[in-house]
Amino acid sequence: MENKLLYINIDGFSYSYLEQLRCQFPDGPFLKLTQKGKLYTNLRSGLVSITNPMQSAILCGAWSNQTHNFYQHYDWEGACVVKHRRTCDAENIAQLFLREGKTVASIHQFMLENNPCIEGDRVRAYIKCPQEKSNAFHRLAVLKDMILCKPVVSGDQTFIYEQFPDFVAVYIDDIDSLGHNNDYEKYPRRREFSQRQQDILERLNLIGQELLGILQCCEDTGLYEKLTILITTDHGMTPFWGQSRLPDIIRRLNQAGIATSLPEERTAHTRVVALPCAIELSLYCAPDITAAEKEIIEKVCREASYIERYFKKPEMQREYGFDPRGPEFLLSPEYGMHFYHRDIPEDTYAASHDSFDETSQHIFGMTLGCGVPADTVWEKKTAVVDLLPKITKERFGFILNPERQQK
Repeated sequence: MENKLLYINIDGFSYSYLEQLRCQFPDGPFLKLTQKGKLYTNLRSGLVSITNPMQSAILCGAWSNQTHNFYQHYDWEGACVVKHRRTCDAENIAQLFLREGKTVASIHQFMLENNPCIEGDRVRAYIKCPQEKSNAFHRLAVLKDMILCKPVVSGDQTFIYEQFPDFVAVYIDDIDSLGHNNDYEKYPRRREFSQRQQDILERLNLIGQELLGILQCCEDTGLYEKLTILITTDHGMTPFWGQSRLPDIIRRLNQAGIATSLPEERTAHTRVVALPCAIELSLYCAPDITAAEKEIIEKVCREASYIERYFKKPEMQREYGFDPRGPEFLLSPEYGMHFYHRDIPEDTYAASHDSFDETSQHIFGMTLGCGVPADTVWEKKTAVVDLLPKITKERFGFILNPERQQK
């Protein structure tokens, strides 16, 4: 019996959402799902918990020192901000399966598009829904068709999979879009965080119901007996409000004698470039920065009451596998505060996930299927990047090799 692997990533699924589902819907679909497999109750995202770098990290089982993607960095010599976009330099799970002579398919898992999945290639198909703005239900419908041996369109080709591919990845981003408090389908942008949480729980219940239907299809067709399913996410979501602390931290550094500016305002005298994302702030120092100047910067960070935690470069590299091109300091503010490039209007809120707060770091994850004991929990602190390497080694005998880079 050949083992199969199904990987479903629900972008932006904070573990806090599961806790709310447990309280409000104790017999809801996601609670039924968790009873069917093993739930990771202490699963963690990465230090830079941003979509593209974390999606690549999960697929490769490697951090940014091997994928070379941590969203963006400041190039001091080139005097510019470099966006990493879909950079993914380490071997990913689909490449591994192909290397082992297996078939793979990606349904909207964008980090696998052309790396290695290609539209119109049956062995490594990249599949998009016909809808211009597809959602979880469109994408899971394609997965169901694949399971039921119904036609599936990839590029200009139509395939019927009599045998389910050895590895299939599905990417779902409904919850991430809602979490950011965007206008999304029937859900308008909300004034209150609590209102948006209800939208998210409603959508998760609907997605959970579809996933239960997928499991039933797998059981009806006999696929479940040889299938391992991983359902997880890349990061959670943290709300923030009001005034940005970006101008204040720049002011504090300048007052302390460290000439600091935004990238576009750098001068010949700049010693530190402050590179914001949404919530967190990266500080890039001049190549000839001195130990004394670093001590001053650290003192400023310690004294700023709105900084929950700051990380220094050696710690980021040692403890979090960070790319050497990363900042000298990474600043993560208190819950609700931010270093965004503008203030948030008083009549609304914003949300993102580049944060060390638990709402971004503590994430959902579970495994189901062949050999996975039902209604069990794994309480040990676990990095999400370790899940796919563990599954492929234990279930398939395949070893991901982050040093094997895509040519």
